[in-house]
Amino acid sequence: MNKLVLLLLLITTLSALGQIPGGDTQAGPYANSHFIVIDSISIHYRTWNDSLIKPKGKVLLIHGFCGSTFCWRNNYDALIRAGYMVVAIDLPGFGYSSRSAKINQSQSNRARLIWNLIAGIDHSDSSKWNIVGHSMGGGAAEAVALTNPGRTKSLTILDGMIFIKNDNVNMRIVGLVNLPVYKKLLLSYTEHTYLSFNNFRRELKGTYGFLPDTLTVNGYWVPLQIEGTAETVVNLLANSNEIQPLDAIGLEQFPVLVIWGKKDKTIRLKHGKKLKKYVPSIELRVIPDAYHMAMETHPAIFNALLTEFLDRNNP
Repeated sequence: MNKLVLLLLLITTLSALGQIPGGDTQAGPYANSHFIVIDSISIHYRTWNDSLIKPKGKVLLIHGFCGSTFCWRNNYDALIRAGYMVVAIDLPGFGYSSRSAKINQSQSNRARLIWNLIAGIDHSDSSKWNIVGHSMGGGAAEAVALTNPGRTKSLTILDGMIFIKNDNVNMRIVGLVNLPVYKKLLLSYTEHTYLSFNNFRRELKGTYGFLPDTLTVNGYWVPLQIEGTAETVVNLLANSNEIQPLDAIGLEQFPVLVIWGKKDKTIRLKHGKKLKKYVPSIELRVIPDAYHMAMETHPAIFNALLTEFLDRNNP
């Protein structure tokens, strides 16, 4: 793509989101943006239907790797129309949440941060939450539900980085990544190659099943240009020791829906089937023509599956 055209698109997108470099990001990139500080980490989240006195239920949406609240743009309206209060979060290090190489990026620590965020939203409200997560956020959503089943109404996972037990940290890889010479190489590759516009567009093609348009790519790519994002990506490998052991058998305590794209080559359907075998009470639904991003590429089917499940469990 012509560099001048790309620059103009970047400026246009940043302007639309209120994120011209040097501006006050705490003013919020969206009209419904909010920020909360937890453990010195500024976490960005968005809310819909938060003024409803008696919502049908409360839904938390958690994005995947290199995503943000932008990922759910085709799904908010269906949940709003169904009468749910909706919260979408930017995980620490992504979207418009703050970056820090000191953040423990394990699923159990993400769960701890998310429950602290929920406490800041709920105040004295102790009603339960419907947790929804995609890809990496699917593993985070699983951890959120397992760490506080008493506050979990239901769990929905889409093409998730799920676990049977959350002991998936390879300490040999962690040790290697933390060696200064390797970390420097990884940071350089991530910043200048992996997170480049053209490469990221190719990455999205693999998850969509087709080449997305430039405006869609920009929706992902613009937040990834915030300083510190490359460090966050490398930190996923360097600093992700679990702080709490979790076992998926605990998912028997509440309703769980697992949705998978049959053509997903990023995280294959066999992982969903493995979780279903371990926890038979799980509902597993497969979208035949979808790849990894069904909530974006097949929103009508995904929204129907999600709202039917939520309505059934939030009478």
